Amino acid sequence: MTIKSERMRISEYFDSVYAGPGRFWWRDEGRYKLEPDAYPSSLLTQQTLRLLADRTPGRALDIGAGEGSDAIRLALLGYEVDAVEVSKVGAEKIERFAVEAGARLRVIASDVQDFVPDESYDVVVCNGVLHYVEDKNLVIKLMQDVTWPGGINVISLWSDYTPVPECHDFVPVYADKENGVVTNCYQKWRTEFIYFERDKSETSHSDLPAHRHSHIKLIVSKP
Repeated sequence: MTIKSERMRISEYFDSVYAGPGRFWWRDEGRYKLEPDAYPSSLLTQQTLRLLADRTPGRALDIGAGEGSDAIRLALLGYEVDAVEVSKVGAEKIERFAVEAGARLRVIASDVQDFVPDESYDVVVCNGVLHYVEDKNLVIKLMQDVTWPGGINVISLWSDYTPVPECHDFVPVYADKENGVVTNCYQKWRTEFIYFERDKSETSHSDLPAHRHSHIKLIVSKP
């Protein structure tokens, strides 16, 4: 299977799940709250909001923005946001949900492996994307190159601490080791937060049977 055909399978899958009438991710009404304590089940969101509370809003990039919850939250914090999403259906939903939330942002329908930024950023978010990318170094280099000194990268992906569930075998998946490509690429950056979330029950996939994942959650700042 070629890289291009792998990308097509991933984009087609997310087109299908985002095509539903409602929201696929972040169904809770409080998805855009700006207080860290509003997210008791997401340590990464809590820590990101705490870290941003001490910073002046600038530019933000959300890679693999899904339906836009992270991107819209950043826009409501005052950031000028670019949201990149491989699914055209997802990109359309980001635009619609942003208008509903009173947030302004730019949406770019693109595979991250084809995306060419025209700006640099204070915050780069990559939530739930890298486990679908075999060449993680390529995407991480892009993220690092477009981050201003002192800026942060916020990352979440599956680790291989637990096997990828069989119900996910319809798209190629490349989980990383806890001390693998991603963490090694950021050895020279300052670690603000790192958490290896192991064998967690997955409850956000309404289209799949009950299953479990392990994750790498990381926030780092550029020297």
